[in-house]
This record gives sequence, C-alpha cells and structure tokens, in this order.
Amino acid sequence: MARRKSDPTLISRRTLLGATSAAPLVGDCATSADPVSEDLISECARWLAADLETDRLSRRWAALEIQAVAEHCYFQLDRVQRRQLPMGPEMAAIETKLQAISRATAQHWRRLSRAKPSTLHEVASLLAVAARQNLHADDNTEPLVRACVAFLASTNCPRCGEPYVPTSLSAA
Repeated sequence: MARRKSDPTLISRRTLLGATSAAPLVGDCATSADPVSEDLISECARWLAADLETDRLSRRWAALEIQAVAEHCYFQLDRVQRRQLPMGPEMAAIETKLQAISRATAQHWRRLSRAKPSTLHEVASLLAVAARQNLHADDNTEPLVRACVAFLASTNCPRCGEPYVPTSLSAA
C-alpha cells in the first residue's frame, strides 16, 4: 500500500477522468484547436484507460483465483475442471477481455511510439503513458521520451524565453 501512495506513475481513475474531461477546456485556452493534438491526447487517454482497466480486471481475476485455490484446490484441476468451478465463467470472461484489451493497447502503443508532440499537453500525455508503460512492460519507451525532449528543446517558455530543455541535454 505504501508503494501506491509514493509511486508518481500511478494514476487514479478519478484523475484520468478529470484530466480527460478538462482537456476540452484546456484546448479552449489555445489560439486554435488542433485536431491532430486532440487525436494524440485522446489516443493517450484511451491507452491509459485501457491500462487501468487491465489492472482492474487482473485484480479481479487474482481475487477469483485466490478463492478457487482456497475452496477448490484450483492448481490440481485441469483446464476443463477449472472452467466448471463457480468462478470459472467469470475468470474465462476476464481472460477474453484482457486479450482484447491487450490487442487494442498494442495498436495504441504502435501509434504512440511514432508520435511527435506539438504541444505541452501532448508532451504531458505521452510522458504519462511512458511512465505507466515502464511499470508493466518491457516495451521501449525511449521513442516517446525522445520525442517529448525534442519538442521541449525546441520550445521556449513564454514567460522567460528560455528553452524548456537546454539544447545540450536534448542531444543526449
């Protein structure tokens, strides 16, 4: 439980929903609405939502498995016997959903790994995805981080005029 509170990459559903519902309001602050930007931000939000759903379903499946082990000697049963347990149908449905989500997130990941952010909002969205991805998978998040750093190195702070990332750091 302590890890959950201290891990900055964990995003609650409430935070995700709040951020995605605020996105249109933030977009109104810009000089013009950029449909490409909205697409990238939406893609990130979809990936994050799918990742959170994967977590939720995995926790439910684990709870059912614990119950099956305690009540039915789950690990001594074959696949057919496991499906016949009271929790078997729900576990099978969860497996099916997880497979579908896995395919969808893989497609989102391929698109996101080629993305080139053009706004700070896109950078933040891509970095949130990269942080979550680093927690769970071996996928290389370097393309996302490099694209974000490249954008930040080419963009200046509107208040002080300095680049967000010094050019010397963006070349690394």
